[in-house]
Amino acid sequence: MPKTPPPGPSEGLASAVSRLTLLLDGLLDPLGGCPWDLSQDHRSISEDVLEEAYELRESLLSGDPAGILEEAGDLLFLLAFLARLLEKDGLGIDAKAIIDQAVDKMVRRHPHVFGGDPMPGDAEGVLDKWHAIKRREKKGCALFATVPLALPALARNHRLGAKAAKAGFDWKGPQEVRRKLDEELRELDLELSKGDFQNNQERLTEELGDAMAALSNLSRHLGIPSEKALDAHNRRFADRIGFMEEELKKDGRSLEDAGMDELEGLWQKAKGR
Repeated sequence: MPKTPPPGPSEGLASAVSRLTLLLDGLLDPLGGCPWDLSQDHRSISEDVLEEAYELRESLLSGDPAGILEEAGDLLFLLAFLARLLEKDGLGIDAKAIIDQAVDKMVRRHPHVFGGDPMPGDAEGVLDKWHAIKRREKKGCALFATVPLALPALARNHRLGAKAAKAGFDWKGPQEVRRKLDEELRELDLELSKGDFQNNQERLTEELGDAMAALSNLSRHLGIPSEKALDAHNRRFADRIGFMEEELKKDGRSLEDAGMDELEGLWQKAKGR
């Protein structure tokens, strides 16, 4: 039977790392470990990594200490678990290699802290220096090669636009982007006017994407991440629908029981709170 990690809280960081190591040893023990954990590899847990990252982000945005503690722990554990899987999968990667490359990279990317370079005047200057070093290190790679394909589409569009802007390809300001949005919406309207939506999916998808991209770029020019703007809308929308549900519940009804006029009235009431 695998050795059980001693109960917490740990006496210090080294003790905590030791407990985590014992935990991973137990879960991945070939004889007495967990069947689910033993069946995983670095590909199978990729969605779990993404989910845990989003759950941590939600806790960070809410500012809930208990939630942050739990979700940061879940992500930390999953990354440690991933390191073990990478070692097991024969990729020549282990926790030590991951930590070493991360530390070395951060030292290289912060010569103003560790290398005696002049200190940039502000955070924007630090980012400019970071990207300049990154371009030198990845000499010859395409402009967008470091923007992950797996990013959510809005976040990826934001990153693509920012990188293109760094290379000098961008609109001059928000008003220019706003005019571009009008242009894209006119092209979308043209496709909508043709009707026959079922057989025009390819063109409609293209024009919708162009309009969304223009709106995302407007968000970037205004200094508001498009993911943040849409997330704020989603939260407002869910809150207002929740209010409408509670109002109808007082009469023993649900949203499905109300007509459109009543729902519109409740929506306006929710907005006016």
